[in-house]
Amino acid sequence: VYKLSTAAVFHTDADPNDNMNHSTEGEWPPFRKVGCFDPYSDDPRLGIQKIHLCKYSGYLTVAGTAGQIMVLELNDEAAEQTVEAQVVDLLQGQEGFRWKGHTQLDVREDPVQFPPGFQPFTLVQCQPPAVVTALILHSEWKLVAFGTSHGFGLFDYQQKKNVLVKCTLNPSDQLAMEGPLSRVKSIKKSLRQSFRRIRRSRVSLRKHHLQEANARLEAELAEMELAPVQRKIEARSSDDSFTGLVRVLYFADTFLTDSTHNTPSLWAGTNGGCVFAYILHLPTMEHRGEELITAQPAKEIQLMHRAPVVGVVVLDGHGTPLPEPLEVAHDLARSPDMHGSHHLLVVSEEQFKVFTLPKVSAKTKLKLTAIDGSRVRKVGVAWFGSNRTEDYGESGLLVLTNQGDVHAISVPHIKMQVQHPCIRREDVSGIASCVFTKHGQGFYLISPSEFERFSLSTRCLVEPRCLVEVPILKDNSNQRRPQLDGPSSSSARRVMEHALLNDESEYEEQRSCLS
Repeated sequence: VYKLSTAAVFHTDADPNDNMNHSTEGEWPPFRKVGCFDPYSDDPRLGIQKIHLCKYSGYLTVAGTAGQIMVLELNDEAAEQTVEAQVVDLLQGQEGFRWKGHTQLDVREDPVQFPPGFQPFTLVQCQPPAVVTALILHSEWKLVAFGTSHGFGLFDYQQKKNVLVKCTLNPSDQLAMEGPLSRVKSIKKSLRQSFRRIRRSRVSLRKHHLQEANARLEAELAEMELAPVQRKIEARSSDDSFTGLVRVLYFADTFLTDSTHNTPSLWAGTNGGCVFAYILHLPTMEHRGEELITAQPAKEIQLMHRAPVVGVVVLDGHGTPLPEPLEVAHDLARSPDMHGSHHLLVVSEEQFKVFTLPKVSAKTKLKLTAIDGSRVRKVGVAWFGSNRTEDYGESGLLVLTNQGDVHAISVPHIKMQVQHPCIRREDVSGIASCVFTKHGQGFYLISPSEFERFSLSTRCLVEPRCLVEVPILKDNSNQRRPQLDGPSSSSARRVMEHALLNDESEYEEQRSCLS
């Protein structure tokens, strides 16, 4: 349907006009460049990691491997324009950190000819140029938020100015400074940690007596018998690598200061179980192009078990998730309830926890059954409509675990509804590529070029539709066609007629015999 390339914005080694017919003086044999390499296989920095499309406004944001975030607008005509780049320092000038990974891509300074379609008009370059791990676009506020393993930022693409920069890097996390494309990996650090774990395990075995081990085992078995569907969640060490990696970004218009005044906000969840909330002060529509947008820190939540945050959802007074930008304006969703109290749902890899707003006090939680090592990998919000009446439906969460199981969880009470095995637990790429729709369906890759579709909704079913209804041609002859025996004669006759209509020669032959 459509193909988008971002390589034209940057200077790469695959430029067809660079040294095509020139060779180095004195070089023997005189090599001459006769072609260009594929930029996607030649320069891994051009790889696309995250995309976010707003189908109501025609804006698209694309984030890549080298910390580049590009904002594009849909245009029906070809255009020649220069893409302006804004640099965002996520480390905020912290000393003692040196980026060991790949360098950033060089943006072309001269105008570039773009074909009709999505055309970039601004670009944000993160420093260090690490992989973008989270991305979200709010086309109504004209804002785009992005996150890496070092922090997150907020950019106003209407005024093309930075709004917010927050560093989340752990000072002890030296692995985050190397980057995924760096050739210098922390092999020594990994070996050192492995030997330390072996040494600690040996010392613990010597210290603990066999009777104490048996008593501990009996206590664990008794605890499992009392609560077979849950397990004790132990806090993860803060020294783990990539604790500052940003996993989730979320925009919401909710209550953060008091229970009477709602305000736009930005939420960010990290790999170390931390959630940051910022209040956004937006100017009016008349002064949107003149006054600056400001961000003010409001709340900070630290989960006790320090599990990675994989989802953040705000529920309105009816317990319904907030609609997406411009959905209400296009009459595709109802306005959220701003009279009742709002709730914040934070989904980590191991549990679901609900907080009240604006106090951000814990209300209820649900632990994921993790006796077999099950953890949340993907989460999405869905609307489950009734298959009996068009006027009734319920909101819920779709959850995919690392075991390949799909769960449907009710909101705001956070109760398990159904659980079905969906993807093989060995299919790591399939689990990583799974996405959910707003109507209870999902897609995941079963091969590099094929995807499979599934549904948990009784209304939005997944069914093949391979029969095309073709009008039956009237026959003016007085002779009747031979009748088929059996209770399904009418359906069999329709299938036969459809099959005959596909071959004109067979249809004419059968028609002459029946005439």
